[in-house]
Amino acid sequence: MTMTKIKGPKKHYFFLIIFLSIIIILNGCISNVQEEYKNSKDRKIKIALLLPIGSKDNNLSRLGKSLRDAAFLAKQDLANNFLEIRTYDTYGINQKGILAYKLALEEKNEIIVGPFLSSVTMEISNQFPFNSVNILSLSDDPTIVGRKIFILGDTVVNRANNLIQYAMNNKKYRFALIGPVRDNNKISSLISNKILMNRGTVTFSSYYSDDISAISDLAQEIKNKIIQTNTDVVIFTGKPDKRMAHLAAELADITVNKINKGIQIMGLNHWENSASILSEPALQKAWFTMPDQRFRSFYENKFINKFGYIPHPKSNLAYDAVASLGVLHKNLTNSENDYFDKFNGLFNRNGFIGIDGIFRFNNDRIAEKELSIIELISGKPKMLKQAKSQFQ
Repeated sequence: MTMTKIKGPKKHYFFLIIFLSIIIILNGCISNVQEEYKNSKDRKIKIALLLPIGSKDNNLSRLGKSLRDAAFLAKQDLANNFLEIRTYDTYGINQKGILAYKLALEEKNEIIVGPFLSSVTMEISNQFPFNSVNILSLSDDPTIVGRKIFILGDTVVNRANNLIQYAMNNKKYRFALIGPVRDNNKISSLISNKILMNRGTVTFSSYYSDDISAISDLAQEIKNKIIQTNTDVVIFTGKPDKRMAHLAAELADITVNKINKGIQIMGLNHWENSASILSEPALQKAWFTMPDQRFRSFYENKFINKFGYIPHPKSNLAYDAVASLGVLHKNLTNSENDYFDKFNGLFNRNGFIGIDGIFRFNNDRIAEKELSIIELISGKPKMLKQAKSQFQ
């Protein structure tokens, strides 16, 4: 599935210069560090890639191969011979992932990049709750918890946070959550927490079933709640489907789609990839997010030139993971303390520059990523706010 792109002036020469300067910029992200090491054995970082290369699912196998190649491309771009990268095949299967994880530990790897699948990451978390090795999971599931598990994928909670902040800045403070019955309750709770952290108010939550014939009655209930609670924004938490489109159509007469001061609709699940959602009349003027695409085309061209095939759209996750570790390596402060953690720099508040924009890890170890805010106009995405190039 292809990503809808926003048209704009082509300034390839500008982005070429910027992209080639990424490593230089990244090196300045962590300040007050020493460049010399007292002990040469501390200079190498052994990285294990846990990827589904041997999966029987062709799409998953292609993804695994693309992630692996992206990781080695990052190492090449860093020109860092002190990053030792080894690949361990999870086959996209939980138990195979456990075996790959154990082997990576036996071979003294210091940090793990992957797994990609949430189920494999969750299995590792469940079986090794007190693991001592940091895991940069490429999953997008923010409900996975672990002592040293970082979630690098583009989570629905991060997309919600970007939209909530934009809404608050536009004087919209009261939010209702609407999603499918099967929605993960933990996800809804995390989104509600983001609303509260941004000093907004959750007015109510409502859920729709698989029965599309029940949507009309539910829509009337939601309308009444919206009026009673003075709701400003309705957030659709589920994936784009006919039920969402039908419900949006039933609510259209009270949304900004029909009246200037109506209710604002926001979507969290990659609306840019759904032709039916983009063309849905009731969702025009709705807001959603897209990643910063300024470096994407150059990255893809560079990848194609080296490996001879088009990278998977999510391959950049492995590139970003290895690139960030390369930055940490260049900025390590050697310590005589045996308990010194060379990966503490992952919490650097200035963050890192990734292929799809800047990102950083907060105390919850979930990647905070700067995203562009998009408004749907006449079936096409219109940028309302460009993703920022640095954190405030």
